[in-house]
Amino acid sequence: MTSRQIAFIRLLSDQEDFCPFGFFAQTMGVSDKTLRRLIPETEAAVAEFGGRVLRRPGTGVMLEIGAEGKRKLLNALTTAEYHDRGTFSREWSQLGRRVDIALNLLLDSDENTSLSDLSYQYYVSKSSVAGDIKALEPFAARHRLAIVASHEGTKVTGRESDLRRALSELLVYILEQSLGPGRGNRHRGGAPVGAGTPGSAAPLFDRNTLLTILDIFTEDDLTCVDGQLKHMEQATGYRFHDTEYLHFSVNILVMIHRVRGSYPIEEIFAGNYQANRDDRIGVLAYELAANISAHYGFALSHAETAYLYDMFAVTHLGKYLATQALPKEAAKKTAIAFGEDFIDAFSVITGINLRMKSAFYINVIAHIEHMLTRTANSVQAKNPIVELLLQNYKGTVNVCQIICGILSEKFALPAISFDEVCFLMLYIQGELLDHGEKADVALITNQPNSIANLLKLRLSQTYPSWSLDCVDYHGFGSLRQGEYDWLVSTLPLGKEEHQVPYVLVSPLLDEKDIAGIDRLIESVRRASCDYLTDLCRMLRDLGDIGCEIDIRDEPSAHVAGAGLLRINALN
Repeated sequence: MTSRQIAFIRLLSDQEDFCPFGFFAQTMGVSDKTLRRLIPETEAAVAEFGGRVLRRPGTGVMLEIGAEGKRKLLNALTTAEYHDRGTFSREWSQLGRRVDIALNLLLDSDENTSLSDLSYQYYVSKSSVAGDIKALEPFAARHRLAIVASHEGTKVTGRESDLRRALSELLVYILEQSLGPGRGNRHRGGAPVGAGTPGSAAPLFDRNTLLTILDIFTEDDLTCVDGQLKHMEQATGYRFHDTEYLHFSVNILVMIHRVRGSYPIEEIFAGNYQANRDDRIGVLAYELAANISAHYGFALSHAETAYLYDMFAVTHLGKYLATQALPKEAAKKTAIAFGEDFIDAFSVITGINLRMKSAFYINVIAHIEHMLTRTANSVQAKNPIVELLLQNYKGTVNVCQIICGILSEKFALPAISFDEVCFLMLYIQGELLDHGEKADVALITNQPNSIANLLKLRLSQTYPSWSLDCVDYHGFGSLRQGEYDWLVSTLPLGKEEHQVPYVLVSPLLDEKDIAGIDRLIESVRRASCDYLTDLCRMLRDLGDIGCEIDIRDEPSAHVAGAGLLRINALN
């Protein structure tokens, strides 16, 4: 039981006759509407002790309960108060307190809350509560809401649709943090109300916060929404991911809670939706609205159906339905555009013109076409070597996942699974390995044979495409350097001694040495024509974002109003 339920039951137990709702509401400092919402939970609580809440129109309510049942009920209330808020030693974390304040302000948006009540509830000073409310303002502003303070108290004001979104985001955050390690990290916005990230695994939120959530949604609500989502999955062939299921179900539950509490959505949504049997998202929204209306016995307005439509449209389910509606030829064009953008992105990252590799281009486009078809139809592809790929090519996997995510958003496609990303990554990694530097390299060292052989072995393992010859300094003098691409030496070589690029390494060949070799490879591989290509690409990109490009030989100071763009990387 929440503290508000406990207070209501205590007031009921003190009265021996019917009292009007206004009396209880005024005593508790809440509205009649809020008090009426407590009745179902209160009835269930007192029923466990053989009691009933009697209601008489025009007169009020009263508690009917036997003497023994009343004694047990009062003992239970005392125990609940002790665990809930009466121990004087309960401590709220700052983040937990702020989230709880935000939750109650949003739930009771039609009421004013006083600083004194909040100070008493959380065992902190009024100034601390004022600081908490101040910290909530950016969260409210992000949802176009305002926290208004007056002589009557503090309340949240704004459009109903914005309030619902803020409440849904807050509930999802609380549930994700409370469901266990790792789930909370999926929330893209971090803590909605600030105060930093907790450094321990201790619960972030007080038990009372979680009980408040349980009181908002009944078991019937949860069963109804779960059944509707399962019906959608069967009807569309789409399967919700866990995180998407949580976000979507909470949004629907919040809508049901607000409609039941007589908080209608603004009529502006009604103009955003027109029933169209060819619009699969619209059909789904209309069906869900009809099913909810039938289940709860209240009719959802046209504006509420439009609100559901908007809710569907921004989910992966909506994107999936939009993709399903595409003709086959349009879907193929989407796959080609996706594939070309994917290839171009990796061409920029790797410096390899992958478009010029015809076999690679054809294979990747064909794979992506099948991949998008599987994704659109929720066909799960299982990649048996995911762990191996992560162990050896984690960097390439991560980049591939980012690019696929960006392109999915660009083309309004469902999220691509991690297994599919790893399959696609194999094409890129194969090209990277094939493009590895095939080079003839001479190793110059005066180290003993055992160390020289170990050094040669490590170089061969790190650069398997190299052809390595090992000589000492004496043999270096007669070496035909022109036959080698570069030299690796444990001995310093003078400028006059080496005719091809060389890098100095230690006999241990540590990470710094590997980094030095990589820099040498890059400097040798990048010819002047590559730098010119980069410059041309950069100029085109600058032009695409609206810059006017004028190349001059004279210093920029002689050009009126011109700025200087210095690109050191282009030599």
